[in-house]
Amino acid sequence: MSSIRAFLTFLFLSLFHLSILSQQDFALVDSIIIEGNRHTKDWVIKIELGFEEGDSIDLTDINTILEGAKLRILGTGLFNFSQLNISHYDPDSRKTNIKIIVEENWYIFPAPIFELADRNFSVWWQEQNKSLDRVNYGVRFSHYNLTGNKDPLKLKLQFGYTRKFELNYQYPYLAWDNKLGIGGSIFYSDQKEIGYITTGNKTQFAKAPDEPILLSRFRVGPELKYRPHVTQFHNLRFEFHHNKVNQYVVDSLNQNYFLQQRNGIRFFYIEYDFHLDKRLYRHYPREGFLFFLNAKKEGLGLFGEYDNLSVTAGIEKHSQPKDGLIISTRNKVKTNVTRQLVSFANNTGLGWNSDIVSGYDLYVMDGTDYIISMNAVKKQLFDNNLNTVRWMPRQFRKMNLTVFLRFNFDFAYVNERTYTDTNRLNNRWIYGYGPALDIIFFNNFLFSFEYSFNDIGEKGLYFNNSIAF
Repeated sequence: MSSIRAFLTFLFLSLFHLSILSQQDFALVDSIIIEGNRHTKDWVIKIELGFEEGDSIDLTDINTILEGAKLRILGTGLFNFSQLNISHYDPDSRKTNIKIIVEENWYIFPAPIFELADRNFSVWWQEQNKSLDRVNYGVRFSHYNLTGNKDPLKLKLQFGYTRKFELNYQYPYLAWDNKLGIGGSIFYSDQKEIGYITTGNKTQFAKAPDEPILLSRFRVGPELKYRPHVTQFHNLRFEFHHNKVNQYVVDSLNQNYFLQQRNGIRFFYIEYDFHLDKRLYRHYPREGFLFFLNAKKEGLGLFGEYDNLSVTAGIEKHSQPKDGLIISTRNKVKTNVTRQLVSFANNTGLGWNSDIVSGYDLYVMDGTDYIISMNAVKKQLFDNNLNTVRWMPRQFRKMNLTVFLRFNFDFAYVNERTYTDTNRLNNRWIYGYGPALDIIFFNNFLFSFEYSFNDIGEKGLYFNNSIAF
């Protein structure tokens, strides 16, 4: 009996000792000190940290935790520079202070508009013969941090190929401990040339005699945003849409542009977005994953002119087996649940926005359903903060420049039951591959040069750019 008692006493003391040792591996965040944010509110930065004052942090993971917080702060697009350090640690109380130093970005962009009307630079350069008639011009006023709450205000007055007038405002931190936000937008555009049909997987364009307006679009509505956790994003949008075409389009170009020989459609629209985003530095992720889900109901039974329910989902994964080497994959599927005939105008598939298979920049694949897998291996060639010139605004005196060499391999399948004539890229697997060079300025501006090959024997150099805001 005494030996059992001795053993139990030894076991209890051992476990107690281990618990004390394990507690010493933690630090208690006593305060978070932020410097350099002249305009941005403190809580906008703190929301990105993943921890708050009073939390315990495992000291063995402190470098990983702080690095992840740093990249999320940069990923907001609000800062050129971010640094996190332990400023003080008391081993007796295990209390520590976290010091954050940031350098704010340039938030106000009252800029002239001079942009291409086509889907991308390569389409304009190769398919539209570099025509200056396909250029938009005007003025854009954007403030990406209007009140310091990461609340963007965007105003656009655009003329040229497409007239466009747009006002959009988002306030992400309204209530519920800065987790609920609101927003809203109003939009109008019109143009005298219209993409009226897809032939050979390329959009065909036409104008009418005397060049009247052939297409106009209007939408307006509010949205709600909810962010219960640093990695979780919910968005609910409600809008009214009214799109019209000139009767010339129905009579002479495509009677199914809106189906049933309509020259316009009106519908209410509700959309839900969910993102579980554990990527580090979202504009050009190094590690982590993203899961996204979108459900969109167009037509709520009030007008009976358009009715469609679509669901889109996907996952994105990034890993860094060693410093400077990144392996990435992005997989996305979309389907129309209602399975009824969709008008040409509302039947978009691949080839728009970022859903492009390498080597297929010049093509579109309209369809009710699709799957796309985009895969890349990236090697960092350069990453440094460079000093520019003293006469530049404060936000531009230090420029982060990062350069990656990338190799892509993408494949996709688009299912289309109706608009199949001459569109041989639909209803079959396609793939493309090739090297690329990515250049990132100020942590926000990405320029990509790709030399790609596809499975129909074509190759070419393509250029793309994007902004993190």
